[in-house]
Amino acid sequence: MKIVYVLPSNLVCGGHIIVLQHITRLAKRGHEVIICLLNEAIPTTSSSFEWFPNFKSHVVHPQDFPDEVDICVATFWDTVIPVLKFPAKHKVYFVQSDETRFYDDPILKNQVILSYLCNIHYMTEAKWIVEWLTDNFGHQAVYIPNAIDSDIIHPAKPLENKQEDKLRILVEGTIDTPFKRVKEAIEASQGLDCEIWCVSNGGEPSPDWKIDHFFYKVDFSQMKHIYSSCDILVKLSSVEGFFGPPLEMMACGGVCIVSDVTGYDEYIKDEYNALVIPNGDVHLAHQALKRLINDKDLYKKLQENGKITADSMQWEDSINKLETFYQNLSNQPKTFHVQGERIEFLQQLLADHYFATQQMSKLESIIVKNFKKIKKFIPLSLRLWIKNKL
Repeated sequence: MKIVYVLPSNLVCGGHIIVLQHITRLAKRGHEVIICLLNEAIPTTSSSFEWFPNFKSHVVHPQDFPDEVDICVATFWDTVIPVLKFPAKHKVYFVQSDETRFYDDPILKNQVILSYLCNIHYMTEAKWIVEWLTDNFGHQAVYIPNAIDSDIIHPAKPLENKQEDKLRILVEGTIDTPFKRVKEAIEASQGLDCEIWCVSNGGEPSPDWKIDHFFYKVDFSQMKHIYSSCDILVKLSSVEGFFGPPLEMMACGGVCIVSDVTGYDEYIKDEYNALVIPNGDVHLAHQALKRLINDKDLYKKLQENGKITADSMQWEDSINKLETFYQNLSNQPKTFHVQGERIEFLQQLLADHYFATQQMSKLESIIVKNFKKIKKFIPLSLRLWIKNKL
């Protein structure tokens, strides 16, 4: 099969890691798998994704989109329109979260929603997303569970040896993305006799944060050394589809404290392989850290069960399901999808509507404000007379 995955950029992030696992593993099985990179400022060479170990796939820009493509895959909401426009026999939308939650802007939220209303084939990585797509949009999404690559993520030589009398906490996440809640994870880790390490691919730590080491835009191949250097991962995201870092930490022998964000229950069980706290509760995260510091038996139990969990989640079963899905799809007659231009038109209508609404609201606000100023100079008797007339 000839398969094209469409990516917006080459950013180092969990979503792209999963897509690159699909691509490299399908390529090893003999399929021709290509990345179409929408950001034309990024060179189309294998070095564009050199942060991912052993990446060798072909990369193109939209103007060089290949012929006779069997399956074209959208990987993020703003890749859906390009996918609908590209010539391909079948088109798939790989939904990795409810991406409306990434934005506060109502225009963007509604543009994202439109991407879930297309007559396109849907697949996803988490059971909650399967249910969400069915309940809200009537789609029957194919479930391709995520896994862990033990060739890339495994116990490795630590960057610094662990201390016997002091645990080392790791906080991971994009600092300048508020829903990753890195600030809150750092806050939960303060005031304990522990070292704090932080790794991020975006944003800088606040000068107020008391951290011992900060790592920025780390190659994915180096993450195993950071995980293996630390004892506890604190991951308090408020928005996720399926988060990989806790699973990676388990694979490297660490223990995790996580929020009960959507998708956590794909592999995490509270008090079995991790400690789970209510989303947004920094105080309880701090208390959970105290438990792990003081209760060595609990730490050891979570550590052992976490390793069992990671060992049970390997990629081959998932790629078998993915390959079967693509092959069955490829054997079907060509699918006709809604035109990308139609979705663009609807998005523009929404944007125009919200712009007009906001402009009217500003105008109304100015009128009301000025009327209040004028009102002070109108005698009360005259105001009452006008009110009665109106």
